Amino acid sequence: MDQFIMELKNLLKNTLILSGEFKKGNRDFSFDIDNEVYKISIKYNKDFEKGDLNLLYNLLDFYCDAIKHGFKEVVKNYPVLKAQSDIETIRIVLRGCSELVLPNEIKERLISI
Repeated sequence: MDQFIMELKNLLKNTLILSGEFKKGNRDFSFDIDNEVYKISIKYNKDFEKGDLNLLYNLLDFYCDAIKHGFKEVVKNYPVLKAQSDIETIRIVLRGCSELVLPNEIKERLISI
């Protein structure tokens, strides 16, 4: 498996762990999703400002903000629980993949963010 994809999967996993910890009341504000996506993008010469990686970046950024502030929605008509489910689905889809390709249903949802 591509190293970039492995690190991206770990980032998704860490985002979900952060979410769970916040919901339990363990508030660690040091986790900076913007910085994490930027670091792995630079490391692997990926442009996080374009394509599916940008859509995923936006999802993670909005999701983390929603979790940190206790919002019920990431954006209007996109509940936090649906975003969490989408992140989990993306992690599953990335198993065995060599590049990031979002499922069409998720992609369409993310375009609206």
